[in-house]
Amino acid sequence: MGLIGEVNDVKVHVENEVNSSEYDAVLVLSGEGVVLPQVLEDFIIAAQEFDAALDKEVGVLRCPRVSGARLVVSPLVPALLQYADVRTAREASVAGVKRAGRAGVRRLLLALTPLCAARWPRASYAALLAALEALYVPLQIREWSPKKRLHPIERLGVYCEGLWTGEGEVDRVVREAVAVEAGLGLARDLGGADPERMAPARFAEFVEKAFAGSAVRVRVDRDSWRERYPLMAAVSRAADHIDEHRGCVVYLEYEPETYEETLMFVGKGVTYDTGGADVKTGGAMSGMSRDKCGAANIAGLFKVCAGLRPAVKLVGVLGVVRNSVGSRGYVSDELLVSRGRLAVRVGNTDAEGRMVMADLLHEMAERAALERAPHVFTVATLTGHAARAMGPYTAAMDNHVARHSGYAHKLAAAGEDLGDMVRT
Repeated sequence: MGLIGEVNDVKVHVENEVNSSEYDAVLVLSGEGVVLPQVLEDFIIAAQEFDAALDKEVGVLRCPRVSGARLVVSPLVPALLQYADVRTAREASVAGVKRAGRAGVRRLLLALTPLCAARWPRASYAALLAALEALYVPLQIREWSPKKRLHPIERLGVYCEGLWTGEGEVDRVVREAVAVEAGLGLARDLGGADPERMAPARFAEFVEKAFAGSAVRVRVDRDSWRERYPLMAAVSRAADHIDEHRGCVVYLEYEPETYEETLMFVGKGVTYDTGGADVKTGGAMSGMSRDKCGAANIAGLFKVCAGLRPAVKLVGVLGVVRNSVGSRGYVSDELLVSRGRLAVRVGNTDAEGRMVMADLLHEMAERAALERAPHVFTVATLTGHAARAMGPYTAAMDNHVARHSGYAHKLAAAGEDLGDMVRT
């Protein structure tokens, strides 16, 4: 019990009483299949009978049974439950936190109970993650107003009833959730910032600062990489005359004292994708500052490991470049020689992701032969056709070796448990 940590500039505590005097409001999720806190069950049911809208929208009720006399009730919308998945619990949690903020709440206690546990065993954990995510403020907004508190909630308490009943289990789960959100927050900072704030040089500096003093080792190669990774160097050529836009390679490594397997990641970090000489037209360039989200998510995963210290080794390499238009830019029909001494003919400069990652992946495959039980992943916003085929979801695809172990299906199952959907 007590202070667990801080994330998104909010202190997170675990509490053992739903009416703790440290808070000025309590948030409860409600709905069909949801177990309500015992001390509040009759009060919430009576309120729902009095106002049917509480079954469909978030309400703020005056309740003398809780500190601050404010009870925020956020329903899992019943009209959708028969078709819904665990994202319904996430959405209710986010809506409740936002409504509490609009009500002027500064210190919010999240009362977690089993949420449709027969259908969604991890819904309560998903709701906790969602509540932490709702406290996030984008990086550049934070930087523009460094002295101003941008989210009204400054303290989040977590009270659990009927969940994680083992000794110290609630503390462990909440600590894990805080570490996960810290990683997600880093990924959002890196992936969501604009093309100049996260130009390659600044992306690398931000990663170095994020891991300073942690268990993750970071090394940035700003110049010598061009000889080792000629395909990536071709993509970076048009941008290299501007210092902030010059490409770089970021190496990450986390190695615990004991481990049985090694996870190895190659990330696409294209900080802005104009399409190069095959320039994006018709407004298709908008949003291309997010073409670095593969690399950003890998950095986020390492941030989670820095907090949780799992017994697995992680190795990562991020190709951080800008695909610019210019007289030095690479062009279609150009012939290049890869790190593996294979001839590569450029067919379209807007297919730069494979160019950025191919040489890095070749080197990682060589290193994998020396690692303990290695598994190699590429992570990228690789093609718009993935979104056309699978919608706004993560897509996971195994090669023949990974298919034997069912990695993509394991990722999909984990995503379904927590409302972060993966298509295979």
